[in-house]
Amino acid sequence: MGVEVEVQGLTKSFGKQAIWRDVTLNLPPGEVSVMLGPSGTGKSVFLKSMIGLLKPDRGRCVINGVDIVTCSESKLYETRKLFGVLFQDGALFGSMNL
Repeated sequence: MGVEVEVQGLTKSFGKQAIWRDVTLNLPPGEVSVMLGPSGTGKSVFLKSMIGLLKPDRGRCVINGVDIVTCSESKLYETRKLFGVLFQDGALFGSMNL
């Protein structure tokens, strides 16, 4: 069991700053995959784009047959339930203090 992820030509930028271009990969169901890289190289942006928290500039991300870039909000909500995400420190409440 697992989730099949197919990414085709995914591209994301913020203004003139390109984060990544034309990323294509397949993650077969049931396999563990790791994304490594130094801080600021787009790992979190990629994962947020992959689960529909950020909209890519171009490309497709198909999860178990559902393209999360073009699907309805209700289908996106159902597809997000397939993932567990733990954001890095402060990502949820970065503007708040104790």
